[in-house]
Amino acid sequence: MTHKIAFISYPIINLEKSIVFYRDLLRLKLLFTKDNWAEFDIDGQRLAIHEEKYRARSDNKSGATVYLEANPIEEMVESLQSRGVIFHGEIETYPYGKLIRFSDLDNNPLGLYEPPVK
Repeated sequence: MTHKIAFISYPIINLEKSIVFYRDLLRLKLLFTKDNWAEFDIDGQRLAIHEEKYRARSDNKSGATVYLEANPIEEMVESLQSRGVIFHGEIETYPYGKLIRFSDLDNNPLGLYEPPVK
């Protein structure tokens, strides 16, 4: 029986550069690194990245998108853009909240999400 997601994992090409991206740009807490693997904490949820040297950047086979909560989303977008992150489109607003998508260094999909005001 499954009660929660254990972790989310993305294949990446360069572990050191990707650690900098997730730790320094997205400001996620690095839990550990070992060999070709690193894990980050996102409020109790684990995000793992693992190095696959043969993987091409354009070979994006991921079907998942990890959305990070950002409140207010506009400030986080501005902060990330000032540090070189390129977003795919503009902030979209829906009854269930605001979201915008971008990619990591290896073209894995990521997004920001701001819940609606209650």
